[in-house]
Amino acid sequence: MTVSLVVGPAEHGVTAAALAQWGVVGGDPGRRLVRRGGRPDLPDVLRELDGVGPGPVLVHVTDRLYGRDADEAAAFVEGLASARDLLVTLHDLPQPSDGPVNHPRRARAYRRMAEAASAVVVSSRHEQRLLAACGVSRLADVVPLPVPRFAPSPAADPWARPVAVAVLGFLYPGKGHELVLDALDGLPAGVGLSALGRPSDGHEDLVAELTRRAHAKGRSFEVTGYVPDAELPALLRSAVVPVAPHEHLSASGSINAWIGAGRRPLVPRSDYVTELLERHPDCVRVYDDLASALLEVWSTPELSWADGPGGPTLEETVQELLAIADRLPA
Repeated sequence: MTVSLVVGPAEHGVTAAALAQWGVVGGDPGRRLVRRGGRPDLPDVLRELDGVGPGPVLVHVTDRLYGRDADEAAAFVEGLASARDLLVTLHDLPQPSDGPVNHPRRARAYRRMAEAASAVVVSSRHEQRLLAACGVSRLADVVPLPVPRFAPSPAADPWARPVAVAVLGFLYPGKGHELVLDALDGLPAGVGLSALGRPSDGHEDLVAELTRRAHAKGRSFEVTGYVPDAELPALLRSAVVPVAPHEHLSASGSINAWIGAGRRPLVPRSDYVTELLERHPDCVRVYDDLASALLEVWSTPELSWADGPGGPTLEETVQELLAIADRLPA
């Protein structure tokens, strides 16, 4: 038997990924779910795990969901690992762009979590390298993020609301919204930016800051707030130019969502994007200069559409994870 421990609000990307995987295996009598919507309490979780019976625990971890800081998250995972065999899928791997103070702190925490786990999974070879840079000697297994299979839907009318150039996902410093606003100068007057999502907790002030930046340039800036799953495909298909401008990606559910909707988003050149293109040739449009790339796609919108969603599917990623879990002690 395996137990899936799923932590955090359902709208968080890491939590949503874990819940989607549970949706694939939840009908299997050999699987159990332990769910916590907020930051988990270790003794409480251990008591519930004792109640559901033995077996390895599958858990998706980003430090922000498991503690007030990275050290607290690492302590939770270490405590869990002292009682159960853990298959830990690590997300949001530390990298130098975290800053000179936060990066070494997060790196130490991720090293502690990786060393405590019985097996470690990351979502890209780039994340393998980032984990090694944290001082982790073991080689993590790579299970790429799935590409969603969205049902056909009509695109929302891009002129009924200002969805012209769009960025999907949470708003937080470094996501790249300001880079897109600065690159709109070559597009016709009236073309604005839509942020499809809501601000990350603690970064609500970004909305006012980005709105001021947009208005200073004579552009509109819209924040949709959280987009329910049922509304997401039509919204992704409504944007004239899809953009994923984050320059320090190590894996991206947002890019995969664009791909799953049949779009070919603009993305900056990076190691992760090179890896993505190896799996799905031509699934994104790589740019070195964002302003010229925006103008090219605005002038030729068909460049932003792709023939198929590619892979892997959600079911394929679940089977890979379960194969790894099956190697752990019963």
